Amino acid sequence: MSGFADVTHRIGRAEIDRYAELSGDNNPLHMDPEYAARTPFKTVIAHGPIGLQTVFEALSNWLGADGVPPGVRVDVSYRGPVHIDDQVTCHAEHVSDHAGDLTLSVRGTNQRGGEVLQAVVLVPRHLAPRER
Repeated sequence: MSGFADVTHRIGRAEIDRYAELSGDNNPLHMDPEYAARTPFKTVIAHGPIGLQTVFEALSNWLGADGVPPGVRVDVSYRGPVHIDDQVTCHAEHVSDHAGDLTLSVRGTNQRGGEVLQAVVLVPRHLAPRER
């Protein structure tokens, strides 16, 4: 999609630890390798919003804003786990006009092509970039 550049983040232990500290979410699935080994994931996985950060960064870049502006709506569906050392890439699938606003379909994948999230982003027309 014109002007919407992909964004990729490598998710490391430091990002997980920082998010846990900021959010207070110390679920052992994210923090304790021994606990996580006994789950279907077999290893620690990142908190969902860590992977979603790629969407926020790509969207902010596309809009030419410092962060996602008020009025933009992001509905996310987490589709798969993000493991330590995964590289999550946000890619816009398509944009359409919806009642005068823009709707973007966005997908997050890991370095193996596995889908980790899908998002639908609603951007009010007045915030949309001039060139698409």
